[in-house]
Amino acid sequence: MHIQDGKMKQKGFTLIEILVVMLIGGMVMAAALSTTYSVVVGSDRSRSQMVALTDVAQAARRIKDDLIMAQSTDLSLDPDSDPVPSISLTWIDQTRFGSSNPTAHTSSYLLSSNMMLQRTYDGKVGIVGRNITSLGFTQNGRVINVVITATGPKIRQQKETLKFSVQMRPVVIP
Repeated sequence: MHIQDGKMKQKGFTLIEILVVMLIGGMVMAAALSTTYSVVVGSDRSRSQMVALTDVAQAARRIKDDLIMAQSTDLSLDPDSDPVPSISLTWIDQTRFGSSNPTAHTSSYLLSSNMMLQRTYDGKVGIVGRNITSLGFTQNGRVINVVITATGPKIRQQKETLKFSVQMRPVVIP
């Protein structure tokens, strides 16, 4: 402090001024951290959702392709039966040009314990879906109902479920 003309002059800041500046700085910092957290978590959630959507769509496409060709399944025809996590399909391909012998095909789907959807087509095994957490098939007459659920990875897991029905083609007797 300086004394000038009989009055004391103060240099520096008072404790109240410092506390006010610290309070305002803390509020700005909290807002910045909150925004950063929202962006990081939001983008992670969006990525997880996109992964789940892609996985469900890829699995559904392969299943639909086979169901459209299928003429018979190993499912119960009871419409009140519980969904089962696997299916076997069979059909006869009558479209082989230049051949009088129709070709029989089989296809099956099974969800493995590590969330991989396996497709076995004419004895060859392949993966047609990843991150698939549940799979269910039911049959009502010639209509097959399918429910597929996938869960995206990372901290905020997003679940996506796709339900669809496909009518199998009738058995054609040559």
